[in-house]
Amino acid sequence: MARKKFTTSLDENIIQQLKIQAVKEGTDASKILEKLIEEYLKKQA
Repeated sequence: MARKKFTTSLDENIIQQLKIQAVKEGTDASKILEKLIEEYLKKQA
């Protein structure tokens, strides 16, 4: 799947927590967000 840059705004505390969690999981914030969005969209279908 081709990747495309997507920009949004989130509460700074959420961003900080997301980055910390990404480090703990050995991944990056984008991958966590992508997974969560995919799960959300599947539930909505």
